[in-house]
Amino acid sequence: MQSKYADLIHKSTPVKINTEDRYLFFMHGKIVEKKGIPASSKRYGDYDYMDMLDSFASHGFNVISEARSSGTDVHDYAYKVAKQVEGLISSGVPASHITVSGFSKGGRMTLIVSSLLNHKDINYVVLAGCRLSNRYDYDLNPSGRVLSIYDSSDDRFGSCSEVFTEGKDNLKSNEIVLNTGDGHGVFYTPIAEWVVPMMSWAKK
Repeated sequence: MQSKYADLIHKSTPVKINTEDRYLFFMHGKIVEKKGIPASSKRYGDYDYMDMLDSFASHGFNVISEARSSGTDVHDYAYKVAKQVEGLISSGVPASHITVSGFSKGGRMTLIVSSLLNHKDINYVVLAGCRLSNRYDYDLNPSGRVLSIYDSSDDRFGSCSEVFTEGKDNLKSNEIVLNTGDGHGVFYTPIAEWVVPMMSWAKK
């Protein structure tokens, strides 16, 4: 069944840009690169990627997201998204109407985009994007309005606080710790615990 929000979901920036609209980029977890759509994990269950896009669109966003190919380089893809963001701003979209977000590997890409674009008004949401180990295996100095959300029981990904200390002067950061007990898997389906604060941050 086709989504009733299909007109708001795009694989790249729309050809026709309405400067009054809000735009949300979403970069999925690595599982989609490995297994395609649909994707499922033995540990966490189904990864409800399309339902997530519908959920974001239901809040009035033009959602820009694509299923990446296997082995996508984080820096190359982050640069691609950064150029799309710059294109929206050049077209007259206010930076405050643009949100870049991602989960796990997509969260890492989100931080790289934030580091590439030195703009205080762009919104970012990092969903379980900071590893508990090898925190500095990539150079990050984020900017803009960055929200981190992770679950306290995640055994691989946690706080972005150390990354935020490396941020630019125009960084405004916040972090939400969930206690669902689902760990990394909490972001496998669009539940209110993380979607609501994500949407609220993107609309400020």
